Amino acid sequence: MIQRQNLLKVSSYILIKVAGAGFLLFVLAVGLFYGNGFELYEFVEGISNWFLWMIIFGYGVLCSMLIDLIVYRFPNTNLSVIFLLYFVAGFIYFIVIGGLNVYTVIGGSIGAIGALVFYLGEKISIRFTSLRYIFALVVPLLLIILTNFDFTQKFQWNELKNDSSYTATFDYFNGKQEIPIYAKEDQTITFSHDFLNTNGGGHGFYVQNENNEMVGMSEISSSVNKFKAQKDGVYRIVITGDDVAGSFSVAWRID
Repeated sequence: MIQRQNLLKVSSYILIKVAGAGFLLFVLAVGLFYGNGFELYEFVEGISNWFLWMIIFGYGVLCSMLIDLIVYRFPNTNLSVIFLLYFVAGFIYFIVIGGLNVYTVIGGSIGAIGALVFYLGEKISIRFTSLRYIFALVVPLLLIILTNFDFTQKFQWNELKNDSSYTATFDYFNGKQEIPIYAKEDQTITFSHDFLNTNGGGHGFYVQNENNEMVGMSEISSSVNKFKAQKDGVYRIVITGDDVAGSFSVAWRID
């Protein structure tokens, strides 16, 4: 009976910590959705940053537990000191990773605010049991499901592709178009990319491997890049559009 009670206490404690992380993720998701003009593609791309999830659910939960340990060892710790501990935990990560500069100070300030939101989420989940499960389980699960959908929008899309090139024209493009290329280990893929923008929208490109990891490229000229295949597999040249009209073409060779 005692072991069961201890297990329930530990499970409840962990659930509260995860709920705090889920609440912070929820707040960030709402801000990201609003900041991107309620466009689902940009929102999903932003929330799909798994490094962000690792910081929130890994670093955030661990720091919160360490702060609880400090408070346990010093039971007279007041609320102001607890706030300060969370603030420092959110701030110091960016300084340790990037050193002291204006960018890490800005990032650290955002991280510090995020840490306080994490703490607020914990307190909310302690008081409201139903919200504890919503933030710990429902919110992360819904966001994970969303990341498996592609919300790219295309109007009047016409494409022409063969073994070494891809061309598309369109009246509207908001999202991404993946161009898969199979390569063997140590082969070099050299590709050119031309984008004709007729309405002032945004566009860009990057390369990913089969694990959805970014592949480093070398720039040969303003419109020609190359990269080396680290292992056999399909590599994807990803062309992105942001409310853009026009056309683009990609041509490649494998050496």
